[in-house]
Amino acid sequence: MRPIAEDTIQVVRGGVESAAKDFTARIEPLGFKRTKKMLWARRYLYTADFVTLFRSGSSYGRPINYSVSLEVGFGIRVLNDAFEALSPNGPRYDFSERLRAAHYHFRFNAQTGSTYERCIDDLVRYVVDEGEPWFVRFREPEALLTSAESPLRQSEKEYLHAAVSGQPDETASAQSLKFLGIRTK
Repeated sequence: MRPIAEDTIQVVRGGVESAAKDFTARIEPLGFKRTKKMLWARRYLYTADFVTLFRSGSSYGRPINYSVSLEVGFGIRVLNDAFEALSPNGPRYDFSERLRAAHYHFRFNAQTGSTYERCIDDLVRYVVDEGEPWFVRFREPEALLTSAESPLRQSEKEYLHAAVSGQPDETASAQSLKFLGIRTK
């Protein structure tokens, strides 16, 4: 007989993977492709939109129970950006946001399946209701470059301006695509 801790790990991992697969199927019509374990991206000429999921508590070792809590983040990556990491720069939902707690339910029990469908429904609803309007608002490079609410740092704006002006950095673009898990061929 296996120790309970190992069973918990396998059940939680399986639940998270099932959630990621179901989430993928539901956001693919929006143009997002699952490119890494917990990352979904869609590419444009100069930028890429991305959605990240993170299991709360996953960096603290073995799960103590079968409860899975997910955090969601959005970002826009300038492909010409040389920054050596992927950083969500848009709306983000984590469990410290108590004001939205009543609006979205991003938890489920991986063993029993309790609230699983509600969790997937709310993840998709969060992407549609919170993420998509934000992504659309900054879809065009001009909005990213000139809006006072632009999520881009000044250096990112400079990289975007260079790309739009016909000065792409092929090395930075290749690195960005790698971080995003987007294959070019």
